[in-house]
Amino acid sequence: MKLRVKALMSAIWVTPCLFLAPGLHLQANAEQGQTNQEQAQQKQITAPLIDANSTTPLAKAPQQLDIAPVISASTQIGTALTQQAKVTLPKLPDLPRQLPISTIDQQADQDIIDALALQTKALPRSKNFYIKRDTAAVQTFYQERDFSPAWFENGNLTKQARKLVFALSRADLDGLNPHDYATNALVIGRKKHTSPSEIAKADLALSMAITKYTRHAYAGRIDPRTFSKKEITIKPHLPDSISALSSIMRAKAPVSVMRGFNPSHRGFLALRDEYNKLRMKGIGEEHPPIKAGKSMKVGKHDKRVPSLYARLGLNLPADKPTLYTKALAAKVKTFQKANGLIADGIVGKGTLAVLNGNKKDLMADMVANMERWRWLPRDLGQFHVFVNIPTFHVQVVKNDKRIHQTRVVVGKKANKTPIFSDQMEYLVVNPYWNVPRSIASKELLPKIRTNPAEFFSSKNYQVLASVKGRTRVVDPSQLDWSKIDAKQVRLRQTPGTRNALGRIKFMFPNKHAVYLHDTPSRSLFNRDYRAFSHGCVRVHKPLEFADFILSEEKAWNAERVKKMIGGNERRINLKRKIPVHLAYFTTWMSEEGTLQIRSDIYGHNAKVKKLLKL
Repeated sequence: MKLRVKALMSAIWVTPCLFLAPGLHLQANAEQGQTNQEQAQQKQITAPLIDANSTTPLAKAPQQLDIAPVISASTQIGTALTQQAKVTLPKLPDLPRQLPISTIDQQADQDIIDALALQTKALPRSKNFYIKRDTAAVQTFYQERDFSPAWFENGNLTKQARKLVFALSRADLDGLNPHDYATNALVIGRKKHTSPSEIAKADLALSMAITKYTRHAYAGRIDPRTFSKKEITIKPHLPDSISALSSIMRAKAPVSVMRGFNPSHRGFLALRDEYNKLRMKGIGEEHPPIKAGKSMKVGKHDKRVPSLYARLGLNLPADKPTLYTKALAAKVKTFQKANGLIADGIVGKGTLAVLNGNKKDLMADMVANMERWRWLPRDLGQFHVFVNIPTFHVQVVKNDKRIHQTRVVVGKKANKTPIFSDQMEYLVVNPYWNVPRSIASKELLPKIRTNPAEFFSSKNYQVLASVKGRTRVVDPSQLDWSKIDAKQVRLRQTPGTRNALGRIKFMFPNKHAVYLHDTPSRSLFNRDYRAFSHGCVRVHKPLEFADFILSEEKAWNAERVKKMIGGNERRINLKRKIPVHLAYFTTWMSEEGTLQIRSDIYGHNAKVKKLLKL
């Protein structure tokens, strides 16, 4: 017999949805492969503030969010934290002891179960891998619970479910778009006459929204494989969506569990905390960009000097306003030091890029950088190496603490250093340089053809070719270089002071054939902008770096390595493989707690913003 329950609504309870803070307009989700129908539904939104006792949006916005970080802003890139930064959501109104029944004529639970069974099986199919995966997870979730509703009881949205709906409406706190997770669950919960079909549909929609949020929070909204395979080779790390739904539904603190799918890395947490603080403060004063040109140095006149005075907040001198003085250089050094640049007082390409940081675009930049944190493995490794390409630095991190940092030279725009994670397996002392065919063909062969004898006598190169089925070193003078191409021979440079790889290289075998290595071109490390290689990462003071790398190896240290330099090529196998992460962050928090901004040298950040429609 169908149960009929008839009761008057004893109270009206409305979940507040705070408006999106000033300065932020998150656009519709740019998830790759999304259907045209989904894209058409997404609009730029601002969630209104609703009074707990009224359905009328208030005219005024809240003055401040309760944002209380549990970590300091003194953080570094590449470390992890087991606890989330605590961004406290505004408190919910007190609920009545007994929730009101939202229907005057409520159908039996079995009717809702039957409706859920039909609607779950009838979920629309999609060619998009991620949507298909979400749908399958939700279907399995309901099948395992015999299609009983997860978020409604006695026709009412549960207290825990209301909290989840509210948290989804504030997904912007995590750099996500609340519109992507909007449901009609609250509307259905408030209706006086609600059919089993409507309740089933709302319950199902909330499960889909939670599943989508956990995937976005955990793996990001963009598949990194949409970039060129030569530039980024990261396979998304996806959550177990069935377990995610079950754990959230059973949790005493479901919002904390759901938001826990965001990265726990300190770099992400510190950036997210700063992002929310800046949203409340506003973007501040804007500065017109300083035009590009030659480096500004002491004693030189430059038409851009007045703009530099203005950017640094200094008064322009009446006498010789275009002269770059020692006093101005001192102020530039202070700025450089505060922003992690080489404090030489020279305004070159790197310093100019930081000076020209666009504050209007800063919030979008921070969201794009938070997105890329989601691409990284959740566990970076208790002992790992972290290269941040836009900052031109490499770090060695142990137990969440940076134990070493040094400068690096990365690939130029035409030969980008790829972004991926792998494991360092061995070091090579006194390495040969086996010249890639692309470099041999484009750069070396034209020089060889001009004067073969001079090239091979001064550059320490050898020629290897197949002779009777075996690869052998051959005499370059015996070859007709006008007819030779890079496919017929292989070039390699012998160990020594002129070797392009220097004295040592650090190997983490990968499909890109890139690695970290020494270099004879040490002067490049004195520049702020250091994108000059063919894709590999050149390390400043590599023997110091090697000492930290070998600190986990009992039998090896830098002193022993030094004694090997100058001899034959030697390989040092690591007993403990070391995770290596080549990453790309243009915005992050420094150890001193200041927001750092770097130039988007490869354009990756701009592409992420475009795909996210920021």
